[in-house]
Amino acid sequence: MEDIRIAVVQMNCTVNDLAGNILKITHFIDRAIAKKIDIVCFPELSVCGYNAGDNDIPEPELIDGDSVTRLAKLGIDSGVTFLAGLLERDKSGIVYNTQVVFGPEGVHGYYRKTHVTTSENGTWAQGDEMPVFKHAKARFGIEICYDSHFPEVSTVLAEKGAEILFLPHASAGETSKEKRDRFLRYMPARAYDNTVYLAVCNQIGDNGRGIGFGGVAFICNARGEVVSEAQTQDQDEMVIADLRGADLYTDRRTPGPFFRHFRRPEMYRLWAEEIGNE
Repeated sequence: MEDIRIAVVQMNCTVNDLAGNILKITHFIDRAIAKKIDIVCFPELSVCGYNAGDNDIPEPELIDGDSVTRLAKLGIDSGVTFLAGLLERDKSGIVYNTQVVFGPEGVHGYYRKTHVTTSENGTWAQGDEMPVFKHAKARFGIEICYDSHFPEVSTVLAEKGAEILFLPHASAGETSKEKRDRFLRYMPARAYDNTVYLAVCNQIGDNGRGIGFGGVAFICNARGEVVSEAQTQDQDEMVIADLRGADLYTDRRTPGPFFRHFRRPEMYRLWAEEIGNE
């Protein structure tokens, strides 16, 4: 990993206002260019808004649909790598909650949410793949909201080579303080246990459908320490951090705290088989 400047955005995303949401994303990418940011992560479903339980609004799009085409052009024109979320309808008709990776080559790939909550069942399906994406300066993985509650996801991504984990959210139902306190109970552990950088962002404000989001955005180093976070609780905001490749290398070379070095996957597989046979 090389030294890299990343950012996460807490952002108000209005349901079904694709043009307005894309305009906001564009403004933030303009700022990213000015600040020489390498990778920017926007919240879960930042393009279309979050409206779980409604299968009609917003309408899912194909991965090569209008929104993706517009954002791909933004990636090419800006040269900035960024992650934005939308509802994707696969050619088979199945709908996924998808975070698309854009950049200098247009669409660089995508990740489909792998763990769907009770309230989301029936709105979109669960994805089955956990890709690791390659940037010129670092490798990174994505976990969408509820995915971050499952430690195995972070470990698999780290084992597959991820050096940074991006965790975009559309998490409602709490005040900003309650949200931050809860996030800090487990997300830094994903960074610490796997020796990876970790970056979190959430939607903020009313989504136009009566659902309010409390925001929260922060970035952790590989020791699980918060190194940068949002200063507001009611505004769109970009949080920036400079991540040093040498620091990650040092943390991973230290015996003991680099826990993944001592993993015993053969034993875990036996446990999984025993549990599955019960």
